[in-house]
Amino acid sequence: MANATTLVLTIALLLVPVLLLARDWMPAWSHKVPFAIISLVVLLRIHAFWTINLTDAQVVGYLPDDVSGMATILHIFDGPSGLILGLLLGFSAGLALAEPNPIEHRWATLCWILLLGWGMDSDAFAAIASTPLTNHPSILNWYSLVYPFLGLGLSLLVIPTLVNIGTASTPRLVAAISLCILFLDLSSNPVAWMLLCLVAHRLSSLRIHTSRDIASHRRWLGLMTTFFLSAVLLIIGLSWSSMSDGIWISLWPSRLAIGWILLCGIGGAITPIMGFDANPRPEAWGFHTGIILAPALMPGIALIQHTQLPILIIAIVMPIIATLPEYRPSIDWKRRGLEAFLLTSILPFSLILSDIIPVSLIVVTVLLPLLIKFEHSVGEEE
Repeated sequence: MANATTLVLTIALLLVPVLLLARDWMPAWSHKVPFAIISLVVLLRIHAFWTINLTDAQVVGYLPDDVSGMATILHIFDGPSGLILGLLLGFSAGLALAEPNPIEHRWATLCWILLLGWGMDSDAFAAIASTPLTNHPSILNWYSLVYPFLGLGLSLLVIPTLVNIGTASTPRLVAAISLCILFLDLSSNPVAWMLLCLVAHRLSSLRIHTSRDIASHRRWLGLMTTFFLSAVLLIIGLSWSSMSDGIWISLWPSRLAIGWILLCGIGGAITPIMGFDANPRPEAWGFHTGIILAPALMPGIALIQHTQLPILIIAIVMPIIATLPEYRPSIDWKRRGLEAFLLTSILPFSLILSDIIPVSLIVVTVLLPLLIKFEHSVGEEE
């Protein structure tokens, strides 16, 4: 049953994207409205916990019966949906503090919809029949304190870095990547993977563009390599990651996940005809952006969670591999073959190691080379 909290969150889901996307036609203070709305939700949660409302789903689910008074307020961000609420509180605070930027607001709108629409259970704060509190002893989770600051970092650091990645300093890149990995390590949220993959892909694309520039011939061959090899690596990565379910058993059900990801990639590849062609290799740029967004847009598709690590590695290595079949006299074929072998080997090695070491450590390892700065462009076609 709906209550004040769920009604205000519904308003936030419907109203905030409009305010952010139409920022140019809104009052100057409109970017502060998300913080005001989420603050109201937090006040409602404080009231529910302070009064120990036994008809509130979150209070009954996460407030122990040995807690009373001011100590009850410490539990307002408990539970998966409570953590997302804390994340949104920090995220909206960052939007209110940051200088309004239309492109940043587009990415913030996408994150807002994904976090609030997909990341929060619609029944988490619902009104229920009166139920006694749990008799489990009180245990405070430090995640409740971290998530608001994590949300603040996403809107103040990660999204601006993503938008201005071409001019971002190395310390800023390190900070943004570290924040994404922390978010990933704490929750494995699809939004964390999405932001991390976007930053990694843009870094890889810009680094290889700075190093090798644009080929004068056979660029179409590099583009075809991007499309087909990405699809092959994605299928291999998904099959390998879900081997615990049986490779042949999971291969057929995974067709929906693979089909959705490739559909989003194809949709992204045709965005240059709509004017989104300011980036190097715009078709490949759009293709990779599409496959990166796909798991976050539809996280409920069966087995799609197994595609996150393969997509990250594809986003990093494919911009480099795509340059190898192009016309580049300064790169001999032995070097091309060696590069292709080493880069394509990263995915299977990473999948093997993911059963032994934490995924976040693998992510750190594959991202480290991207932080190397290239000081000059190489004119290979002259």
